Amino acid sequence: MKKQEIKNILMSMRIQENESIINNLLGKIDLMDEKSFQTALDKVGNNEEGVRKFFESKLSEKHHNQSEEKYPINDMFTYGISGNCIHLHLPGDLHQMISERGISDTIDNVNLQLLDAIDKIKQLRNDGFYRFKEKDSIYMISPILIGREMKFLDSMDFQTQSYRKKDLSDNKFIEEHPEARLATHIFGKNKNVGTATISFETLSSKEWQDKKKQKIQEFAKKGITLNENSQVKD
Repeated sequence: MKKQEIKNILMSMRIQENESIINNLLGKIDLMDEKSFQTALDKVGNNEEGVRKFFESKLSEKHHNQSEEKYPINDMFTYGISGNCIHLHLPGDLHQMISERGISDTIDNVNLQLLDAIDKIKQLRNDGFYRFKEKDSIYMISPILIGREMKFLDSMDFQTQSYRKKDLSDNKFIEEHPEARLATHIFGKNKNVGTATISFETLSSKEWQDKKKQKIQEFAKKGITLNENSQVKD
């Protein structure tokens, strides 16, 4: 397929709501050299069906990222509202922290900040914060969840699920698993993705609060504590 054929497919998908995204993608196609263009085309199947599915996933990803507002909750995490849950966003890039502190120290810092973000969200919800009214759980989805973070979340009673690249490339699997479909819409099909959810009922239990305090004490013994100047922002 030629560039103009690809652009024609993309332009046929244009509506008012996605016009700016379509224009951006058209510009990217124009800037691609022939070798890069052919390599990208081969990856999506070099046929109209494959090209359309690829653009549909890209448009869904862009729409999701644009439509959900994100608000800071502490020094590391942001949140958005998605249905009946609060969508907690993990930091997107940890490379600098990893290079400065190493992987283990970075992961411990992320997990401590996560507990802090949950505490702040829970307190705001208890105080009647208008954005959190009638929300019953906290939800996360990210490639970063795979690995050590997932073990931590499991230990803290989150309900977790992992989706491997192989699964996310299987159309039948995607059709049968709505959450996997969401993962491909946000991150595409070339990343392992993890999800985690926990209810406010669980977060409010004495058992969970005791478990949280124990984890914070374990972090403190390693010299990992919260920045006292961290503030909630709404």
